[in-house]
Amino acid sequence: MSEARPFDWRLGAVFGTYFATAGVFAPYFPLYLEQRGLSAFEIGVVLAMMQGMRLVGPNLWGYLADRSSHRLAILRWTAVAACLAFAPIFLPGGFVFVFAVMFAVNFFITAQMPVAEAIVATRLRGDPLAASRYGRLRAFGSIGFIALVLACGPLFDLAGIQWQPVLGLILLAVSAWAAWRVHDRHAPEAQRVPVSVRARLAEPRVRWFFVSAALMVFAHGALYTYFSLYLSQLGYSKTVIGVYWVVGVLIEIAFFFSQGPIFKRFGAFNLLAASFVLAAVRFALIAELADWWLILLFAQLLHAATFAVHHSASILTVQQWFPGAAAARGQALYISIGYGVGGTTGSLVAASLWSGVGPSAAFWSSSLASLAGFLAVQRARRFDRIAGQPALA
Repeated sequence: MSEARPFDWRLGAVFGTYFATAGVFAPYFPLYLEQRGLSAFEIGVVLAMMQGMRLVGPNLWGYLADRSSHRLAILRWTAVAACLAFAPIFLPGGFVFVFAVMFAVNFFITAQMPVAEAIVATRLRGDPLAASRYGRLRAFGSIGFIALVLACGPLFDLAGIQWQPVLGLILLAVSAWAAWRVHDRHAPEAQRVPVSVRARLAEPRVRWFFVSAALMVFAHGALYTYFSLYLSQLGYSKTVIGVYWVVGVLIEIAFFFSQGPIFKRFGAFNLLAASFVLAAVRFALIAELADWWLILLFAQLLHAATFAVHHSASILTVQQWFPGAAAARGQALYISIGYGVGGTTGSLVAASLWSGVGPSAAFWSSSLASLAGFLAVQRARRFDRIAGQPALA
């Protein structure tokens, strides 16, 4: 299999534009909502809903994609629909209006990654270099994210955060364009791989793995919801806030490009376990020492472990456990359980602690969730050894 085959520019553009859009929203949308007049708790609820849509959306779209085999059509049309759904954000309205707009947007956006990942999984099935190839593809997304975060910080400092939805709409339109450039490549032999999703979910190793995934995304709930607001309260400018987001993504890109030999040497579960330990350290440092710029820098460098290591190990494991005609549903389960259950709960808990106790408490909950996730990974590894079928060769 040639290196260009699974990693042509079209798939790279889908990942790149999707995460470039995230680069406009993740660090800056909470700041826009704050300027629009929403309270910290209302912002937390909106972001929790955006995570909560991943409970329903990915499973619906994944089921339709696997059962209909029209993955490419679903990828394209949901990208267009997300763009159209976001357009009303420019109209006046408060919390309820913003909530309704983002509900519609995220209903369609939740189709994008499970379907795109399923397309990639079909192409990588049986590839001995899957970890390396996937890492390079996923790096397209990280590069898109970092480019927009770097550009938007100075722009919003100079022009104002009110430009955030303008750039968001532009990026959603570019994402739709990228989806329409992808070419379908059928792999009928992969589609015939017999997998029962229900039977797979009955395996203890799979259940504990999904528990750990939910706990890791829970741990990131405070980060994705309040990190920008937290640093703003500590006196950091929007440009500097953007730089700290970028630091995390730069180290993430470095790992994605070099992860093949690392996975081969240490294995998926060893890397997963390490990612949870380092996550506990990272969020504890943010909770107590974020006003020390050097310590905050170190905490952001740990993003390579808490996101990149964890994400690649999880995606590659799901690809192996849910092949062929179950690929989209497998990716959907990972997103809905991890980001839907874990992300929604993490955002809501963070919002409650932020408002009721204080910012530091929100990040301490992330550290504790990381330690719980470590225990879940240990259970998953134990049952995987009993099964005698390693998650990742």
